[in-house]
Amino acid sequence: MLSEQEMEGLITRVWPEVEALGLDPGHVHFELVDKEFIQLVAAHGGLPLRYGHWSFGQSHKRLKTAYDFRMTAIYELVINHVPAYAFVDRSTSPTEALMIVAHVLAHVDFFRHHRGFAPQPRDMVNRAARHRRRMNEWRSLYGDDAVDSLIDAAHVLADFTGESLEPRAMGESLDDVLGYVARYAPRLQDWEREALRLTWQEARYFWPQQVTKIANEGFATFCHTAILHQLPLTSDEAWDTARLNARIVQVTPPQLNPYRLGYLCYRAAYEAGGWDAVLRAREVYEDVGLVRAFLTDEFMTESGLAIFPTSGDPEAGREHPEAVRRQLLKDLDRAGMPRITVEPSDAQTLVLRHHHDGRDLDFAELPWALKQVAERLWKGPVVLLTKRQHVPHRVSHDGREWLDEVG
Repeated sequence: MLSEQEMEGLITRVWPEVEALGLDPGHVHFELVDKEFIQLVAAHGGLPLRYGHWSFGQSHKRLKTAYDFRMTAIYELVINHVPAYAFVDRSTSPTEALMIVAHVLAHVDFFRHHRGFAPQPRDMVNRAARHRRRMNEWRSLYGDDAVDSLIDAAHVLADFTGESLEPRAMGESLDDVLGYVARYAPRLQDWEREALRLTWQEARYFWPQQVTKIANEGFATFCHTAILHQLPLTSDEAWDTARLNARIVQVTPPQLNPYRLGYLCYRAAYEAGGWDAVLRAREVYEDVGLVRAFLTDEFMTESGLAIFPTSGDPEAGREHPEAVRRQLLKDLDRAGMPRITVEPSDAQTLVLRHHHDGRDLDFAELPWALKQVAERLWKGPVVLLTKRQHVPHRVSHDGREWLDEVG
């Protein structure tokens, strides 16, 4: 069981090497907690005082099940905040915590210096707590069903708040679907519009994290590896940290390991231009840019990348590296989310366009999703222009009836 004194000693031991690499994480508040607490915060997206909703309970259940069956493990959780918060599992051994401290400090440095996080509020924990209080007030005034149904519908659009990492006003761009609805839906009550604005703020806070998963985890992995190489480790420390690192970067097809892939990209940056190139890459690249800039054919093979076959033929996944690279970039674009924008239309109908890239939307889920938006948010007809198997479809919902028109 890790003690506070041991944690302080590890931070003191690691910090000089962090500074020697040119990292500048600023103040980090480390806190030792039980693994259940980390799972609970992770289920809420990384905000410990976020508003309540049933979906967070479902996420917690999935995380706990995966942990109980040893399918996954969360050693730490870092919150982008000033000061930064880092929750570490107190059951971690001191030797494993040595690597975790180095990993955490690199994460915080990434948050402080990547261009995508510069416009983000650095007091989001406090803001989320205020959002929670406001949601609870509305629950008291209007009932749980009214609030939960609004959040259900808002979460349908939570991944569609605009692709840009630059600061924008809510609903300013046509790819900010949630913001557009919150701003222009004609029949929302004042409290509903305000609740959507708070939901939009949190969705925008999470967006840079969604598009830098590989860049962020890869940078932290590359840095903790470099830091450990500079520390005088005992034989037991070298063995334990190597074992933990092996678990972190192992490849388990068909899942993509962002730690390993990102690590290899930063290694390529280092080989091309030293630490200056690594630090520059952490400032400017999200996942797509990092992979496009540094993922060579050699590193693709080393990372175990392949297109997972759906035909049952194991040879089907052995495409040329360029085909694998194209598929990977497509999968990473917009954090894997489809591109949907608002189409100009009359004020009574919300018209959305899906920019089809060869991948169909889930037509089993579309009726429910459009019903949520039409019935609870727009409170009127919603139309989505898309394609299914490359054939144009015009799907719509008015809150009562679903229509799917071909052509």
